[in-house]
Amino acid sequence: MPMRRPFLPLLLALAALSGCDDPPKKPAQPEAVPDAVGAEVRRAAEEQVRGRLRIVGEMRLRAVQVYRQQLAGTYAVCGQINPTGAVSDPFIPWVSTVAVENGRASRATLVIGLSNAEASRVYLEMVERCFEGGGPRSAQAPMPGGLPPLPADTALDRMAAPPVAAPPVASPAAPPVAAAPRLPAEGGTSVAPGPGTVTTSPAHPVNIRSAPGGGGSIVRIVPRASVLRVFGEAPGGWYQVGEDGPLGWVHESVLSR
Repeated sequence: MPMRRPFLPLLLALAALSGCDDPPKKPAQPEAVPDAVGAEVRRAAEEQVRGRLRIVGEMRLRAVQVYRQQLAGTYAVCGQINPTGAVSDPFIPWVSTVAVENGRASRATLVIGLSNAEASRVYLEMVERCFEGGGPRSAQAPMPGGLPPLPADTALDRMAAPPVAAPPVASPAAPPVAAAPRLPAEGGTSVAPGPGTVTTSPAHPVNIRSAPGGGGSIVRIVPRASVLRVFGEAPGGWYQVGEDGPLGWVHESVLSR
């Protein structure tokens, strides 16, 4: 009659339990960006911001972070800036992508939310790049994958602008047409057409507002010494300005013409 081994199941159970004592493996931590590389990347990114806004003195920056990207030698710098430096003005997000070769920045690009369309692009870049290991895997896919192209500001203006009715054609027997009346601006202020151009202050970027009088919201911030077309004027020294079409209002105190 064979000998029973009652201790064999107990040994197998103990062996199985011994495997449960292994500590869980910690996920690999991303390698920190070397201080020298991080300083060089941040310097190149801030130069891009300074050049875009034509800022000469100190810049009001916050929340600036450097992230290593999937593509070797590529880094993303994400931050915010107050272009005018005024306490009442908002901080605007920006993302710069910097390529580094031999410890020096060789190429840098910048997107900054100075307009509605640019703000949308900054958001997409932040989602794609502002974390360790972000960005595309190859240089052939520089933009966020699977996302449609965003419209330019001029396209948005055309979409928002109401259709303009064609002027009536006067018959030969019709009396002379009187001069067009002055157009009412927002708030009931009269606006007179004002041809020509103006140049903004060379000292700092300038806010373009949605209405004259200082109470309108900021619709765009233009760099210092920007040349803009004038489309109208309002009492109190306010000018309706833009590029291909009206963008908003600026006060004569921020103009250098």
